[in-house]
Formats: sequence, C-alpha cells, structure tokens
Amino acid sequence: MVAVWSYPWRLLSQTPDATRRELVELGVSSVTVAAHYHSIRTLDPRSDDGLFESYEGGCYFDPDPEGFADTPINPPTNDIGGRADPFGDVVDRLTAHGIGVNAWLVCFHNSKLGASYPQFRIQSAFGDAHDHAFCPSHPEVQAYFEGVARSLADYDIEAINLESLGFPSAFHGHGATFGHAKDHVVRGKPEEIVLSQCFCSACRERAASHPVDFDRARDVIRTVARDALGRPTPQVRSLERLAEDRPVLADLFDFRASVVDEFLEGLSAASGDIALTYSASDGLGRDPNDGWPAGVVLDRVRRHLDRLIALCYTDDRDVARRRVRRYRDAVDIPVDAGVTLDPDVLGTEAEWRALVADLADLADELHVYNHALMSDAHVDWFDAAVARAEGDAASSL
Repeated sequence: MVAVWSYPWRLLSQTPDATRRELVELGVSSVTVAAHYHSIRTLDPRSDDGLFESYEGGCYFDPDPEGFADTPINPPTNDIGGRADPFGDVVDRLTAHGIGVNAWLVCFHNSKLGASYPQFRIQSAFGDAHDHAFCPSHPEVQAYFEGVARSLADYDIEAINLESLGFPSAFHGHGATFGHAKDHVVRGKPEEIVLSQCFCSACRERAASHPVDFDRARDVIRTVARDALGRPTPQVRSLERLAEDRPVLADLFDFRASVVDEFLEGLSAASGDIALTYSASDGLGRDPNDGWPAGVVLDRVRRHLDRLIALCYTDDRDVARRRVRRYRDAVDIPVDAGVTLDPDVLGTEAEWRALVADLADLADELHVYNHALMSDAHVDWFDAAVARAEGDAASSL
C-alpha cells in the first residue's frame, strides 16, 4: 500500500479524471491531504499556471460551527479558487474513484491562530510569546482541536494524520511577521528545547495539580538558558543528563507528557471511529524515544493511536531500516515508513529506489512526501520504485 501527502490546490488543479489517472498510474492507494495546516508558500514545478501558491494557516474544510461551542477560537478558513470546502471537494473527487483520503491535521504550529488569539500562545521562561505556537495546556485550545477532529470525522475519510502533536519549538516560526530567524549562540536541539519551554498561565494552572515545582522549574530553565546564551559553544548536550542533574526538570517534562496525553485522549474521543495516525517528529528527532522533551512519550500516546508513521527522511538506508524496526518493536500497532523526494535528502533515482526497496518489506505502508512538490522526473522515479517495491513485498510473503 502506497500513500502520498499532498495539498488540495494541487489535487484540484486538474480535471477529476486526470487526477485519478495520475494517482492510479503511480500506484497510490490513498492520499493524505492538508486539511488543517500552517501558513505556506509552496512551489509546484508541474503547474501549468503560476508556480507559487500561498495560504495563511487554517482550515481547507468547512468547519461545523456547533463543534466549536466550547472554545472562543473560531477556525480560520482558506478557500481555493472560490471553493468554500476544497477538502470536501478533494474527498468527493478521490473516493469516487476508489482512492482513500486521510486528513492531514497540523496541531499547535500555526501562526494565523497565534496572531489571532495571542492569549493562547506559548510563553518562555523570560516572558516571550510566540505567534506561531499554541500551548496545549489551554482547555480552549484542546476544545478547538477536538472541534476540528469532529468536523473532519464527518467526511468520508480513512484517518486523521497528526503532525506537531507536542509542545511547539520557539525556533520553527511561520507567517508574515516572523521573518528570518537569526541567532549566533543556540547550538543544537537540546538548547532549542530549553529555550522553548512554556510557562504561560495555563501551564501554571495545570501544573498545580501535578507533582512539579513550577516556579522552581522556571528558575532552573532561566539559569540554564542564560548559561547557554552566554557562550557560543554548546552548553546543553544532553537533556537526559540535564534532567538527571536537575530533578525538577524531569518533573516538568513529565508534566508536559500528561498534557499531551490528555489532549490526545480528547482528540481520540472527538474523532470517533476515524483512525488516528501520527507522523513521529516532535522533540529531539524522529526515533521512538525522541519525543519526550515535547511531551510526546511513546508509551503514553500509543494507546490513543491506530498507527504510526516513522519518518525516514534520510539517505542513510541503515538509519531508515533501524528506525522502522525500533518503532515496530516499541508498539503493537501498524508502523508505516515516511520517505521524501526532497533532492537535498535523496539526490538521485538510484538512492530513492534503494531506500524504497529496503523499506518495502519492513513497513506496513509507504508514505511519500510530497505529491504536490514532485517534478516530472520525480514522477518517473516514483512510478518505477513503487512498482518494484510492491513486487518485492509481494514475493516475500
């Protein structure tokens, strides 16, 4: 089984027959379509018209107003070419031809929402707020995403694919007001995560019922951050070691995990019978135990999920194989492999074919990023590699 991530404007840029024919010829069985997404400016190299598309963060579906009665956050919507419900149009177009659809839901990383509702942004230990990042500790934020999930579950879809599930990074901004990120001293993911810890009012309120000294944790984060900012060489090399040396930070990270666990439990209930999948990419990286600094602890979140996508955006085939195997050993749900056609990762057809062939018999499904960004050459690569992988997988059964 082969799936692709894609954008609704690409899928609606051709006639329904042309879109169906392209996907069928590529061997695609399902498409994960951006339904609730961050702001974006994207280049489509196969477009017959303008090359660039730009959209603010928000919905590409028609949200049910009743689903948002418990939150003051109104879902921002984007139309495409005058279509009020472009996601719904894509669903109708693809399912009519036997191609499944998954709704791609980006959670807390959304500059449109942060700028429109600044009271729900993450706030650093130094008081900085970040427009691109919602804090999951707010009940209103959780209620908003439950409304999104309920609205999406009304469509004829197979799954909701979650991205940005954990506490957001302060170093991953989007939108017109963010600009180019500039710093000369923050070195590595551990220091980014230290500087991204949220100490907003909602975190403080929730932490009151959790065994963490919230004020002490904030003081420690400020001290560690100041030490890191004082020198241009890495000062925090291991968050595990930092949490061992400063136990209050271990309590803080455990508190983060409790918030994400509660959020995902509510999202699972709101989505009903629709499956929940997760593209594992929060925290320190993409391996099974990397999400904990962002609150995504695999042993806690897996009970709410129906399948995982191990993102193998690498040209190192050993790393990719090992990642999929580790996820399969860690969970008892299907594990898919996510691969990319980004030429900065896989620059040749031979590299792409070899990676796909290696993963075909390890993963339950293959997910390819991104159909809307593919060149004509990528289409040819995709076709040949996927056909070979499916043949290899079948012969191994």
